[in-house]
Amino acid sequence: MILVVIPLYGSAWATDLATLGSPDVTISPSSGPPGTMITITVSHLPDISKEAYPYPDLYIYLPFSKPFGVTVPSHCGGQDCFPIYTHSDSLNQNFGDRTITFSLFSKNNPNPIFNNGYENTVCDVVVNNVIVERYSTLCNTKDEPIGTYQINLVWALETNLEQSYTTKTVQFTVTAGFPSAPPQVAENGNSVIKEYQSGKINGSEFVSKLRALGWNDEQIRQALAVIGKLPHQTGSMGPDNTQTVIQQVNGSKKNTEKSSSVIVENNTQQSPEPTPESTTVPTPPSVKNSEQNSSPISHQQNSSFWDNTIIGSSIAAVTVVVGVVFVFKMTRKRTQ
Repeated sequence: MILVVIPLYGSAWATDLATLGSPDVTISPSSGPPGTMITITVSHLPDISKEAYPYPDLYIYLPFSKPFGVTVPSHCGGQDCFPIYTHSDSLNQNFGDRTITFSLFSKNNPNPIFNNGYENTVCDVVVNNVIVERYSTLCNTKDEPIGTYQINLVWALETNLEQSYTTKTVQFTVTAGFPSAPPQVAENGNSVIKEYQSGKINGSEFVSKLRALGWNDEQIRQALAVIGKLPHQTGSMGPDNTQTVIQQVNGSKKNTEKSSSVIVENNTQQSPEPTPESTTVPTPPSVKNSEQNSSPISHQQNSSFWDNTIIGSSIAAVTVVVGVVFVFKMTRKRTQ
């Protein structure tokens, strides 16, 4: 009895894979150079909920990494393959379309983007908005070789992936691409800081560009601290917060121009050059100094002159009085 059951069981799963049905598949575009974004849509998935164990799953085989020999040898024959529809999906009535997107490898592709500890690229295989495979190493370091590639949809048993059946095939042709450009460098804000330091952008543009890159207020404050543009670094007083920093940045150029104007004005006032009046009536410095230095002496000399005049006048008056008295006495003696 046992010998009879095993062959029947084996022939049963082989027949099931071939008769499970074939979904509809579309690919867009059907050709393009390295870097092309490809969209594959699988629709009208058959109901496999009533299939007996071992249960079948539907896989998609992608051959685009095979030329670089980086795939792990498996039942996929050196290609990358992923389940897109399972027996569990069928039990849950999940018969909706499957949309698979990815870009071909190209040296013109952008650099990976870090997100939640992962390096995400445009080459990652995404099934209904869920990443199922990442290619951070290959994506922008290799160009997909020219040629025609076959993309297969394959039924395979969950317990024995070597047992498979190809139910649908679509083709994509890789054409010649454009010359490879240098790898792109992701913008992290450094160029914005350099533009502001060199005066190519003003303060408001500096802040808005960093915010467009996802910088928050604290990160902007730290950037300003690095280049010495915080209020306390530029001599301003007040709280060290982002609003004050932004106001300080926006007014930095006006303050600089105002300060420069004051400095020029002060330098002009302190200049030893003659004023317009002194130019019209020039006075030699030696004469000027002589007059200034001799002013106290002249005052003292004038005071001494008047003192001497008063004293001389007093003496003269006394002498006249004495003389009159003497003449009067002499006249009386002669008369007597």
